[in-house]
Amino acid sequence: MAAREVTLSLVVRRILGLATIVFVIAALTLGEGRLFVAAAALGTMWWAWDFLVDFVFEPLEDFAHHLLSGGAATDRAEMRPSLDDTIRLLESHLAHPTSAKVDINAAIRLEEIYRTVKKDSARARTVIRTVRERYPNAPELRRFGDDDDEESLLEKL
Repeated sequence: MAAREVTLSLVVRRILGLATIVFVIAALTLGEGRLFVAAAALGTMWWAWDFLVDFVFEPLEDFAHHLLSGGAATDRAEMRPSLDDTIRLLESHLAHPTSAKVDINAAIRLEEIYRTVKKDSARARTVIRTVRERYPNAPELRRFGDDDDEESLLEKL
């Protein structure tokens, strides 16, 4: 079993827990009502300390650590996929067909990227043609003609 790191929180928890147990044993042994009250007060403090550490101090510590280390500002930007990552993901959906809905949505998004961002209308038409061969009766693909050029695609949208 690995040794647990000794922290202030752990020391306070152990002291309050031990004091609660000692006072309960003393109250049972001596039959003194005030010792039961003291044990209850120590138990309440023990519970309150655990609650404060788990739900207030540790989240604030994590927040401050990320804020001061710069982690909070960069994490979201690093998690956002780039355009190339998105294209690779959509192309992998089309390369390994799963369901009609996934394939058609991936093709439509990929067609939009190729047509509007990459300005590659031939590739955009190829994507739609490939998915139309798999799912010829898909109503989502009706707005795309068989061999439409970019201008007629824009008119249909």
